[in-house]
Amino acid sequence: MNSNKLIQNYSDRVKSFQIQADRIRKLLIGFSIMRFVMFVLFIVSIVFLVRSFNLITLSFCMFSFTVFIFLIIQYIKKTNILKHYKNLIKINLNEIDVLNNNFSKFYHGEEYINREHGYSYDLDLFGEGSLYQYLNRTVTLVGRELLANRLEETKTSESIIKSKQEAISELGKKIDWRHNFLATGHSCPVTGKENKKIDFWIDKPVYFITKSIYKFLVLALPIVTVSLLILVMAGTVHYSIFTLFALIQLFIASIQLGRTNKEQQIVSEELRILKNYAKLIYLIENESFNSELLKKLQNDLQTKGINAKEAFRKLIRIIDAFDTRLNIFLGVILNATLMWDLYSVMRLEKWKIKYGSNVKLWIKIIAEFDVYCSFGNYEYNNPDFVYPEISEEIVVNAKDLGHPLIPANKRINNDFEINKLGQIDIVTGANMAGKSTFLRTVGINLLIALNGMPVCAKEYTFKIIDLFSGMRTADSLKENESYFYAELKRLKYIIEKLQNGNPTLLLLDEILKGTNSVDKAKGSWKFVEHLISLKATGIVATHDLTLCKIEKEFPENIANKCFEVDIDGQSISFDYKLKSGVTKNMNASILMKQMGLFKN
Repeated sequence: MNSNKLIQNYSDRVKSFQIQADRIRKLLIGFSIMRFVMFVLFIVSIVFLVRSFNLITLSFCMFSFTVFIFLIIQYIKKTNILKHYKNLIKINLNEIDVLNNNFSKFYHGEEYINREHGYSYDLDLFGEGSLYQYLNRTVTLVGRELLANRLEETKTSESIIKSKQEAISELGKKIDWRHNFLATGHSCPVTGKENKKIDFWIDKPVYFITKSIYKFLVLALPIVTVSLLILVMAGTVHYSIFTLFALIQLFIASIQLGRTNKEQQIVSEELRILKNYAKLIYLIENESFNSELLKKLQNDLQTKGINAKEAFRKLIRIIDAFDTRLNIFLGVILNATLMWDLYSVMRLEKWKIKYGSNVKLWIKIIAEFDVYCSFGNYEYNNPDFVYPEISEEIVVNAKDLGHPLIPANKRINNDFEINKLGQIDIVTGANMAGKSTFLRTVGINLLIALNGMPVCAKEYTFKIIDLFSGMRTADSLKENESYFYAELKRLKYIIEKLQNGNPTLLLLDEILKGTNSVDKAKGSWKFVEHLISLKATGIVATHDLTLCKIEKEFPENIANKCFEVDIDGQSISFDYKLKSGVTKNMNASILMKQMGLFKN
């Protein structure tokens, strides 16, 4: 499936969801009209009932009120369904933008930028236009953080990678399930305080459920008040007695109004996140998965005989019931007859006592599915990418390797191989010839492969290996460090890492940029010699052609590669193709002249 077919598929889905959304809008208009009519009929029947009590009027009063409540519930349900369809439309439109090389609408992960990390800063993993932004479809904060952690971690095993490949391949094909998962998640937007809110509520001590007086009041007063209401309607008891007990309940509700309002705020803000998680868990538990990894995650939702779906279903009912107090008319009636505020808070506390300790585990499982949905979406959008094979010996062997973030119509792919540990490729080339992009291409595809995703290549074999880069060293005013000193610190870290025996693929761009050319040439040579002695593996990009002579001294370890530039008079062009050997052409002076920096 090429890009045009994918775009057409997403467009067809948008049209289908738009038809469904329009149908729901028409239903909502009908519900609004019917709800108004039922409310008017209920008020009229109350008036007639007060004037003259009879069973027909009472029955009509109860019927109109029941239908009114039913229509409110249906209106809320249909509104949520409409919102779901709107989210689905937005999701598919966003994917069309991605296929047109615009993924700016997704969260970029700038907060995860870390200059000290082994490779993330050099490979542009986070920030605007980053790999993170390209992959990210997470709808929960825990999922967002887990995705960042996965990209920053290379420790894994063959079995883990293969299980991830199986899971990602399966979810890539489940576009309807993935999009329903995303649309459900989008109904409750991620906030920076999400985890703290949930943890705060889970850890907050219960108050009402532990006090016998409140248990008694919630049970006894509603029974007495409702019984009196029935007797009043039957004409056997004066309405003033019913009014007295109703006022007592409203008085108790007013005394606890501050506490119940705080709990309501938690329901409206914090627990709404849990309510959304409940819907996500429902989707997870009701889907059939084939991959072992996804089935295990699904089974982990059953802890100590407690079913997450059932637990959260109860929570949804409790929250929906508590939310009815937000309607002033219903809130007064329910609190006057059923002590609704106190009853609802106690139901929440009871739920928390029974299920609260499991919530954090369930949220972690949701985060896993959140991340795998992002990976599955990446697989679906890139059907020409291949799942890599794992080797014990070959470090990297790729055919038509390209950078996944460069559009296919602009991407220049290259064959590349490092067949054994201890091999270092020295890559030379003119300015803008593609050296740095190539280093990032190698690094990002290895990282993608380690996470079980398909890579941007026609064939790809790799060894499970750590990754480290030295491409963008920066000075630090805060630490009083010069650029050169900062670079030396990073190179020292590389040596220590290699001395610890960790097989690592190194990606180094222009060693010792922060010193003069003589020191740079001498220091680079010594450093590469030291890398060879430590059996280092990787790529060293440089403008220093003298460094290429080291191949003659260490032909078993060093291979010269280059990106050549074609210079025709004052005209320059690049083919961005990796070749064997040392570059013959440099272009700095021509570029400077073309930019008007000097005349001759």
